[in-house]
Amino acid sequence: MPDTDDAVGVPLLRALGVAKSFGPVAALRGADLTVHRGEVVCLAGENGSGKSTLARIVAGALAPDGGTVELDGTPVTFGGPKDALAAGLCLVSQEPTLVPGLSVAENVLLPRLNRAARGVRRAALAAEAGPYLAGAGLHADPLSPAGALPPGERELVEVAKALATEPRLLILDEVTSRLPDPERLFAVVERLAAAGTGVIVITHRLREIRRVCDRATVLRDGVSVAELGRDELSDERLSSAMVGRDLGEYFHKRPVAAGDARLRVDGLVTDRSPHPISFTVRAGEILGVAGLVGAGRSELLETIAGARRPHGGAVTIDGERLGRASPRAARRAGAALVPEDRFGQALTAAHSIRDNLAVPWLRAVRRTNRSRDHDRAERAVADHRVRCPGVDVPVGTLSGGNAQKLVLARALGHAPKVLLLDEPTRGVDIGARADIYELIGDLAADGAAVVLASSDLLELLGLADRIIVLAEGRPAGELHRDEATEEAIALLALGGGESR
Repeated sequence: MPDTDDAVGVPLLRALGVAKSFGPVAALRGADLTVHRGEVVCLAGENGSGKSTLARIVAGALAPDGGTVELDGTPVTFGGPKDALAAGLCLVSQEPTLVPGLSVAENVLLPRLNRAARGVRRAALAAEAGPYLAGAGLHADPLSPAGALPPGERELVEVAKALATEPRLLILDEVTSRLPDPERLFAVVERLAAAGTGVIVITHRLREIRRVCDRATVLRDGVSVAELGRDELSDERLSSAMVGRDLGEYFHKRPVAAGDARLRVDGLVTDRSPHPISFTVRAGEILGVAGLVGAGRSELLETIAGARRPHGGAVTIDGERLGRASPRAARRAGAALVPEDRFGQALTAAHSIRDNLAVPWLRAVRRTNRSRDHDRAERAVADHRVRCPGVDVPVGTLSGGNAQKLVLARALGHAPKVLLLDEPTRGVDIGARADIYELIGDLAADGAAVVLASSDLLELLGLADRIIVLAEGRPAGELHRDEATEEAIALLALGGGESR
């Protein structure tokens, strides 16, 4: 927390009345943000509220249409990110910039390796990058290929690269959404703040805001609507300011009488691990799947959905065993998958909402019915409360939460009997999360069997009737709702305990 003299003096950064439009869409309509030296400020808001746009303007990646950005009390105009870096402003964006073919050290020092034909020694690079990797809490071989690292460690390489610029102001945009253990990052943030660095944290996780931030500035529809001090950072105050409405019972979990077995997995062996996995999910039941990054959660769901070929075992839906492994066969049997990577596995960013939602109905050689596709898309947008100018806009223009609602809408288009959800709320704001949780509860109440894989333990505890825990691809245990806790799940995930 900054000292009193600095807090009332000239701030490190001040953005006043910042505006930015993309065509007819106004991303920012008057956003304000102030950060003092040694202060950690959360920039909060729903998806589409303008947080990332404001962060990119501050970091020189975008030019504002209006308003001013001041550094040390002086208005500044950046010609690009290099100008902002030279002034000490560094952004770790929610879209990874790591170059897989380069070594870890080369990625960390990339901003310094911009002179053509500069001779570098690998050992010297490793030695130079080492302190920044240690500062980010990452103990990886600096000379190893960056692309070989697991996702969470790749994100820490991005943080180490930011530290190598020795920033005066560090902006972290949804960095924790890809980290298995955000505490390592929080330790970095606390060290930087103690040394006088200003930090802006963008996250949708309310617990993280309370954990690490001194203050929160809340955006709604491109406008600053609230400024909350540390003693005001409660879930209720934050969520109310972000969405402008009372979310009620957040997880929408209601008791549902489970029916007959709907999904049966018998001795399924995935390409992640040779250990067979077995479980049953009944109609109306929500089964959670927990585990650390790399434990095999995604591989399990993708194998059930026919996207991966099993190495043994069987999948049965309503008593009918799935034969050939293919997404179409699984869909015909009644299974639908919402994958973890919405743009890499589910949506095509350059195509319209209408075309993306029409994909499950496409057939070879047949012509599509554009009028029917348009009507179907408009119904889906209305039913799932997708905020968009119209169904003909590219999906890539939507916020993360609205794009995720489209993935769900497409998966639900054929009224699945079994819904497989892989990190369904990653990078999704609290308002959209509440909508998604309500939808999951409605599906279970209508008799669907739901399998929910998530790294958010509160999400699993709030929604699941039972939770199975995977550790390094093998089943480590099962916890019923009345016995599940964060500690019990973590112990099983680390291979340190047994349960039924």
